[in-house]
Amino acid sequence: MTIVVGSDDDPQFMRMAFAAHQPRFGHITVHPTPLAGDATHLAHDLIRSLGKHWPLPDGQYNWLAQYGGTTQKWHLAAAWSLALGVNRVTVCRAHLLRLPKWHHLLAFSARTGTRFTLVCNGPIPREVLPLIDTIAHRIVEGSGAAAEHWQTPTGLQELEGHSWWQHQAAFPPPDDEPWSRLPSQPRRRLIQRHRFQHAPAVQQPQVPASRQAPYDLAVIADRVHTRIAHPVFAACVAVQALTGHRTHHIPAFYEDSSIRFPFISPWSALLMDAARCLQDVGGLPGISSRSLDAAQEDADIDKALRDCRLSTAQPAGQAPR
Repeated sequence: MTIVVGSDDDPQFMRMAFAAHQPRFGHITVHPTPLAGDATHLAHDLIRSLGKHWPLPDGQYNWLAQYGGTTQKWHLAAAWSLALGVNRVTVCRAHLLRLPKWHHLLAFSARTGTRFTLVCNGPIPREVLPLIDTIAHRIVEGSGAAAEHWQTPTGLQELEGHSWWQHQAAFPPPDDEPWSRLPSQPRRRLIQRHRFQHAPAVQQPQVPASRQAPYDLAVIADRVHTRIAHPVFAACVAVQALTGHRTHHIPAFYEDSSIRFPFISPWSALLMDAARCLQDVGGLPGISSRSLDAAQEDADIDKALRDCRLSTAQPAGQAPR
């Protein structure tokens, strides 16, 4: 852990911290929600800095309950961090964080190997000092030393895979955003004992010929990566968008990582990896141990589909693309 100490809330340190936000090199910057006392909020802020957003408000859907408590939210953040290759995180205004949040950051670091830089724009909290003495750390003071610390190493390679840091999908989505109709579910039985007997072909969506707008998977990928904070739900939506298979078929795609099918693209494979990481870090159960055809989990998937403007039927007042 590195602690950058700036005096008198110097804005120069904040500018350097935000300039260090370069996800393509595995480094993000988190600006904690002001006056938020619960460690859950810091996990929310971390996930948003990873390019993910929580479900849109819905009068009949309590996503806070569906996504678990504080510990589960930190597990979600850890899963995304591991899958996306983020291993350096700068947290601004750390002098305002109470001791429980520092404990969560250290646990996150131990679980993921993330190197934290905590920016204290004031004195290090007195209650935190005994904790700091028990861990390996260094203190950086002065703008010159801080700039050197945040300098991107020369020759550093950009992360491979889906360009999740280049999202174009708006959040929240505009009211007039077009909906896309999901592919029809394949009729023949392709799954037996959680294994595919035949590699399924990509199912093309049944789009009316009068619709000129194509079924744009690049647009759908952007929406899924931006608007679904839970990797399991994101993986389920991706498989439905690519194949038409519903949630109770998902374990067959998930359980054997050696299986590769034509429809598995980099953006969807990354979501599968994040779902596996969630299980590995001890968070919410992964896809293989969830009964994804249960009513409660169907509600989670349906909400994620709506937030991505994906539907199996034509939504009221909207024409499917």
